[in-house]
Amino acid sequence: MIVIPELLSAAQAGEIAAALESGQFNDGNATIGNTGAGLKHNLELAADTTHKELGELVLGAVCAHDKFATTAFPAKYSFPMFSRYEAGMYYDFHTDAAIMNMGGHNPVRTDLSCTIFLQDPDSYGGGELTVEGPEGRRQVKLPAGHAALYNTSDLHRVEAVTEGARLAAVFWIQSHVREAAHRAVLMRLNDHC
Repeated sequence: MIVIPELLSAAQAGEIAAALESGQFNDGNATIGNTGAGLKHNLELAADTTHKELGELVLGAVCAHDKFATTAFPAKYSFPMFSRYEAGMYYDFHTDAAIMNMGGHNPVRTDLSCTIFLQDPDSYGGGELTVEGPEGRRQVKLPAGHAALYNTSDLHRVEAVTEGARLAAVFWIQSHVREAAHRAVLMRLNDHC
């Protein structure tokens, strides 16, 4: 897992979080597929004008972020989803789908998953992102606008929220560099240049 500080500015994250407070949310199980029944208990922003505007804001910031570009080597992105976890909600260990929008107009091979935290970590209890990667288990609960980037094939979960509500934007990246080990070498080289 790699933490990308300020993938969104604090102001952008605050703007999105404020818009989500009045957004229309649906049961998150609608997007899980057959294999995940019982693993997921959250809400996701409905596909409406608000979702489109917020998603475009996120992708605009992502495309302009140099550290993200030299870490993910993005070729394509899925359109962001916006999730809400209220007290008692969670998403147990899972891996994400290998292809998003399969059969749709913009299929994306999901080499990397990205979770952007949208509010101050002290504003809700629990809700940490836990990832079981090659380097072991890592758990994060990041400041507003900070993101966690991890291999889509890594087992991961959202811990149960104990109070308040956790808001996040999630999207997937098809990298120009498909193999995780090759991306790691290139990232190290970029860090030393």
